[in-house]
Amino acid sequence: MKVWWRTTTTAVLRLHENTKLKYKLMWAYSLLFMTSIVFVGMTSYYHSRDFMTQSEKNAAAQSMIQLHNAIDSFLEMYFNKSEMVFFNLQLQKHLSAPHKEIDDLVYTLKDINDTVNQMMSDVKRPYLKHSNYLGGNLQLLLYTKNPTLFSDGQTIFKYDEIKDAPWNRWMLDNDMYFVWESGVRFSNQTYIALNRRLIDFGTSTDLGVMRLLIPVDRIQNIIDRSLGHSDYLLVYSDEEGRRITSYGPIQSGSASIQRLVERLVPNAGVSEEMMDGTRYLAGVMKSDMTNWKLLYMTRMDNITNKVNRITYSIIVSVVVSVVLCIFVALLISTYMTRRIDVLVRKTDMAKQGNLIISDVIRGNDEIGRLDQNFNGMMERIRHLIEVEYKSQLVLNHTKLELLQEQINPHLHYNTLAMIAALAHQSNQTDIYEVANHLIDFYRTMLNKGKLVIALADEFEMLRHYLELSKFAYSLELDIVIEVEEEVLSCYSVKMLLQPLVENAIFHGIKPLRQGTVIIGGRPVEDGIELYVSDDGAGMPEYKLEYVNSLPYETGERHGCGYGLTNVYRRLQLFFGDSFRFECESAQGMGTTFIVFIPRFTEQEIQSFLGKKLMHDEEL
Repeated sequence: MKVWWRTTTTAVLRLHENTKLKYKLMWAYSLLFMTSIVFVGMTSYYHSRDFMTQSEKNAAAQSMIQLHNAIDSFLEMYFNKSEMVFFNLQLQKHLSAPHKEIDDLVYTLKDINDTVNQMMSDVKRPYLKHSNYLGGNLQLLLYTKNPTLFSDGQTIFKYDEIKDAPWNRWMLDNDMYFVWESGVRFSNQTYIALNRRLIDFGTSTDLGVMRLLIPVDRIQNIIDRSLGHSDYLLVYSDEEGRRITSYGPIQSGSASIQRLVERLVPNAGVSEEMMDGTRYLAGVMKSDMTNWKLLYMTRMDNITNKVNRITYSIIVSVVVSVVLCIFVALLISTYMTRRIDVLVRKTDMAKQGNLIISDVIRGNDEIGRLDQNFNGMMERIRHLIEVEYKSQLVLNHTKLELLQEQINPHLHYNTLAMIAALAHQSNQTDIYEVANHLIDFYRTMLNKGKLVIALADEFEMLRHYLELSKFAYSLELDIVIEVEEEVLSCYSVKMLLQPLVENAIFHGIKPLRQGTVIIGGRPVEDGIELYVSDDGAGMPEYKLEYVNSLPYETGERHGCGYGLTNVYRRLQLFFGDSFRFECESAQGMGTTFIVFIPRFTEQEIQSFLGKKLMHDEEL
């Protein structure tokens, strides 16, 4: 497998290397455009899918809430109408008083029927006869405990007929005054019933039960008109899961429906659910009035089909856009590489030794400028061929001058050694001491021609320089060297701090003819901190600003001298961004220079500077 992968990768890379730039650009532009197009297409698809899914969820939840509220409002309307019977004091009197005379009984029956008819009058009005809310065969039945009232088979019945009914026993056992009942059959029609106990408000005794029978067809009509011809599925069931009515092709009494209703949290909106291997968007609403549940469902396939139509449109748009972008990329790449082909022919001719300029590419863009530079380079090459010999002579002469510059310091050193010997023979102590300091200074500075030096030798050289300065300028100079042992074993470029010490002597101590110079070093995190401090004249504010602006300035200003700028430039040349240069000063208080450099051993700094200066000479 690895061999096949390596072979395939090599073949692809070789093909890419040998393919013309025009086709590389074409495929690069095509991939860029196609990636953008596909990304936009996929983003549009996923956003459309999520948006439509969420819209369907919101629509289903809203429809379910509206339908649930409509059904509850419908039932609440008839619950309120039942209040007319429940709170009717005249009816309570008829149901509680004994009726011994026939005239009294006839009057009582007539008054009871008038009360019932008053409630039932809405279905007798022509313009309400076919109303979804008020149409249909509404029934009001009174089951009385009064033994002096007889049953007429239409409105008044004996209480004994329903006293053992489960719903009646439940009302009595739980001390409830009403209960809703589903699946009631009366006169070959299915109803839902509102069963209410009738109470004598004076004695608080039960007078019997009122049953308001509402045809299920009314609820079915409300559902049909609300849903129309939609693809929703609906089951309206009572507390025990018995179906009251349903909508759509669904097995309302199946065990799957029961499990789904039990699994869903009532009044929690809609969610995606699995039932019999099919995914549905489903939700349940539970009525606070009846505790009945409304199961609302739609197949997720219906939503997917809507999304698929958008998907097909997006795919067609993406394919057409990809083909178009490849064609446009080919045109653009051909136009862009046309002048590059001319430049390639010119370089092929130059490779064969023909340095005569032929075609000239017009324009001042990158390709035009490249051709101009190429033409100029050809002219330059011809000129360099002519002057090569002269250039070699000048180079050899320069090498001789550099060699002579190396001889002069050695001549000075040897001459000083002779002067020291003569002073010692003549017992000239001061001359001998000064000469020895100068000899040691030159010995350390020359460092056998090496660029790098141990910091122990650097500080020793500075000590000799300070002693020489004390004699040369007749200064009352105190010299303090405070270097930690860990610093002395590190290496840096030579003559690093000498310009700073010289600055301290000339600008700090010499104007006052006396003072103290402190040089030192200490290890810090990831480097070494070196410092030169004096208690001399200090710097004016404008000079201090100049010194601290050295990282941003390239010229000399304010007469601060070449030394400070030289130190900064040398540090920047050797160490790049790995150093820090700071100055603190106040007039009359002295000056302190702080230099932060990396911590190197001899081998590490030689390797670092060798890479930095890009040559193999001994440092």
